[in-house]
Amino acid sequence: MQIDTDNRKYVFLLAEDDLMVREGFKALLEREPNVQRIYEAGSGDEVLDQLAAHRIDIVLLDAKMPGVPSVDVVRRIVKNFPSVKIVVVSGLVGSAIHLNLLRAGIHGFVQKLNGFDEVRKAIAAVNSTDQYYSPQIVQLIQENVRHFEFTPTVQLTEKEKMLLRGIVEGLPTKMIAEKMSVAISTAETNRSRLLRKTRTQNTAELIAYAFRNGII
Repeated sequence: MQIDTDNRKYVFLLAEDDLMVREGFKALLEREPNVQRIYEAGSGDEVLDQLAAHRIDIVLLDAKMPGVPSVDVVRRIVKNFPSVKIVVVSGLVGSAIHLNLLRAGIHGFVQKLNGFDEVRKAIAAVNSTDQYYSPQIVQLIQENVRHFEFTPTVQLTEKEKMLLRGIVEGLPTKMIAEKMSVAISTAETNRSRLLRKTRTQNTAELIAYAFRNGII
């Protein structure tokens, strides 16, 4: 699977404090045809410095960085660099830090043990759907709905419910648009409107909203 089927070139920031792991990831990324450039960071502070100095498209972020904690890094990226996609690559098993990262607004989540193929899959997914959550991560959200920001229930149309179900399933925007019989641009606009209507801040909160209100 290519990172992007449209052959667009992306600038990456590889944030990992373990130099050997970072060099390994970098070597694999450099083989990808869609990679224009790779910047590196070994701490949360360096992540923020690199973002301030360079135009970054995608951050591959270790779940537990030294310096500024990864959760705070995510919050700052979401606030100050909203166009940047964040994929967390984690070797951790515990759920607490995962939940905090999801609530902060990450776009994708990958376990290191699953290898680089899943990293590639996650990058492709966040480019086409704005998210990559494995079934295990979606289940984690479902089991911990109470930990996500509560927003009042609103009346959704059948098309909005169809869109929301597609988001929970992680369907590509193109496929959601086909199911709804609308243009891809319309589906993207409707997604943004759905976030505003439900008063959710990111995809993880939107998925939690769907489970809390029995839409899934």
